[in-house]
Amino acid sequence: MAELTDEDLVAGIARGDRGAGREFFLRHRAGAFRIAWRLVGNEADAMDVVEDSFVKLLGAAGKFRGEARARTWFYRIVTNTALDLRRRRGRYVSMEAAHEDEAGIKDLLPSREEEPPEAALRDETRGRIEAAVGALSEKHRAVFLLTVVEGLSYNETAEVLDISPGTVMSRLFYARKYLQQSLGDYLGAGNE
Repeated sequence: MAELTDEDLVAGIARGDRGAGREFFLRHRAGAFRIAWRLVGNEADAMDVVEDSFVKLLGAAGKFRGEARARTWFYRIVTNTALDLRRRRGRYVSMEAAHEDEAGIKDLLPSREEEPPEAALRDETRGRIEAAVGALSEKHRAVFLLTVVEGLSYNETAEVLDISPGTVMSRLFYARKYLQQSLGDYLGAGNE
């Protein structure tokens, strides 16, 4: 199956080939999870989004026309499913808050004093970046995550979000500008 393209796998899925479905899922589950997690803000919801998205892919594989790459098409399903979940719930939960909620008791986690300084700094930096990305508007966050984090091209991001490549570039510009302003003092940028 490794020699098959994603498009071949989707065609196999449409024919009912379970092996093709398994291979497509294995290839794209990590990317789908990263997109979902960053859009919904917690692991449990992200796992639900990936599962729901894959079920949607299985049901819609016969409708895939090949006008976009199969990965792009699947990421569009994941993105729309994640955004729909967020709209239904009406909130974004930061990764850190989600972990605290899931653990239930923050006291059981190691304190900052118990961590090596590098780990504490890394965790603090990650938390600030996640908070800044989480503060972006939904449309700017989606463009930033797909383009910068997942490495999709402007055209692929445009296909996933059903917007023009020019709109992708504009939203990415404003997302980066906001993140630079939000994180500039913390990361030392702009202080010179």
